[in-house]
Amino acid sequence: MDQIKLYNILRTDLELTDDRAADFVSALGKTAERELDARMQTLATKNDIHLLSERIYSQDKTIYSLDVKIEQFKSDIYKAIFLSGIVQYIAIIASVLAIIKFIK
Repeated sequence: MDQIKLYNILRTDLELTDDRAADFVSALGKTAERELDARMQTLATKNDIHLLSERIYSQDKTIYSLDVKIEQFKSDIYKAIFLSGIVQYIAIIASVLAIIKFIK
């Protein structure tokens, strides 16, 4: 309906020929369709949203497994620190006993 009005305005008010007015209205319509198609390409489809949610869910699993690995690493570090402390304590006691025995 709007194309007919535009065609009539171009033909009567601007005094264009029928062919030129029709070509202009057609070109204007094609331009609007191309712009609409371009905007439609930027919209996300249901499939795009589903794939994105799957990627986020898989990353949550990865983050969770990474947290578990960090916690295990922390406990391993604590064990190593504790054992090295015990070894140092035993070495100090043995050194003190050896010094005492050497003095006597």
